[in-house]
Amino acid sequence: MPIVSCLKAHIAGLVLSMTLTGSALALDFSKHPNDSETENAIWAKGAIETADAFRFQSYLSKLPDKKITSLYLESTGGSIQGAMSLGRQVNKALVRTYVLGDKGYCNSACTYVFMAGKDADTGKAFRVKGSLSSLGFHNFIPTLEDKPYEQKDALRIQANAQKTSFDLALYFDEIDADLEVLGFGMKQKDIYYIKNEEALPLGIHILDTSTNELVLSDAFRRRLRR
Repeated sequence: MPIVSCLKAHIAGLVLSMTLTGSALALDFSKHPNDSETENAIWAKGAIETADAFRFQSYLSKLPDKKITSLYLESTGGSIQGAMSLGRQVNKALVRTYVLGDKGYCNSACTYVFMAGKDADTGKAFRVKGSLSSLGFHNFIPTLEDKPYEQKDALRIQANAQKTSFDLALYFDEIDADLEVLGFGMKQKDIYYIKNEEALPLGIHILDTSTNELVLSDAFRRRLRR
């Protein structure tokens, strides 16, 4: 579906939840247990802030040169702009993205980083969800001050929401992510946890926890095109 048509559908169904948000801790970057001689495995845990893209660049610049670099995400979300900025760095640096473990989770804005995963060898998208892990999509929530709001304030918030929807659609196109994935969050009032069978046709690989087999999205989608 063309981007403009998708945008109209997303904006038309946009639900703005008015809530107060407090300050959040930035992502903590550290070595993941999967780190090896051939893989720089980075663990990113916490809430996403606007400065995390630069902090990730700084962390990445200090790592040794290895064949593979991977980002293992564990986050409930955070700043949308921060997530897109970080996702762009992940995508440009050809970093694979993962959310693994039976208690693993990547929710809300974290999913925008996850969808930016890319393989260094092929230059193609590379995002892996564990079959028991949670990948939760959620509509964005504007940050509001604790004060009375007038109609002009509501119109400004609505305009900002539409701009954010547009920016997200352009971002998904930039990182080669299916806009249908973005729609999972845009059309939901509550958080939506994508099912494995929904993720596979949308460019997300699934690591089957029961067999430790990586089910490749590309291989499945080739079957669909026959």
